[in-house]
Amino acid sequence: MKDFRIDAISIAPGCVECAFGDGIAIFDTETNAYFSMNAVGQYVWSLLAQPASIDGLVEQVAARYGIPAERSRADVQQLIDDLARHRLVVVQ
Repeated sequence: MKDFRIDAISIAPGCVECAFGDGIAIFDTETNAYFSMNAVGQYVWSLLAQPASIDGLVEQVAARYGIPAERSRADVQQLIDDLARHRLVVVQ
């Protein structure tokens, strides 16, 4: 039986990033929309240069910022949900 977890999250084609304050702005060349992220969002975005799992992202964010995994999971999941809603990431 197949496990229906999210196996890979990656940056969607057509997304261009640039420095923006303490974080980054992502420009979607298909919709001409911008999406800005703080430094934590920038770190997660950098991890998505290679396809990543939610579990992997949660572990890396928790370790880097010294926060409990439960908090990291909630924050990472919310960010990925926002990015997916704006079609900035591909979730498989």
